[in-house]
Order: sequence, then structure tokens, then C-alpha cells
Amino acid sequence: MAKIESYPTATPVLADMVPGTDAGDANATKNFTFEAIRDFISGQHADVANVPAATNSPGVAGQLAVGSVGVEYYLYVCVATNSWKRVAITGWV
Repeated sequence: MAKIESYPTATPVLADMVPGTDAGDANATKNFTFEAIRDFISGQHADVANVPAATNSPGVAGQLAVGSVGVEYYLYVCVATNSWKRVAITGWV
């Protein structure tokens, strides 16, 4: 088998497929496009009005929310029923 660095590289396009699972479908493997993933993450499927107030706020696994605390912005992910985690959205240099 060739080393990974010997494989040619390619830039993905929005129509390329990515395997994954859908939490609402008993973890069945599905194919998602980069475009669908981009739209999901960009907030088209995230709730910007109902940001969880605490880690145990009501929620359903797979639910997303986007919001800010002061000047910091966060992506909130419900990882299990009424169980939230968040990650800071930051820039880079």
C-alpha cells in the first residue's frame, strides 16, 4: 500500500459526498454532500433564538444552536437528551 503522502490531492467540491450518520435514523450510515454540511453548520439548520442556558437545558441529540456570550460566539451541540456542549467560534491568523 502506498504512503498517504504519495496519493494525489484534490480540492473537494460542494457536490462531493461524505459518509456519516443521522442521529434521527438509528445511526444508519448515509452520504451527505459538503454543501449540506456547510448549510447545516452555517446556521440554516441551527437555532439562533433558543440558545441553551445551561449544560442540562432541554434538547434533543443532534440539535444545534448558535449564540454569543458577551463578545464570544459559540456553536452549541446537544449530544444526548438534555445534554449540551459548546465550542467557541474563533478566527485564525
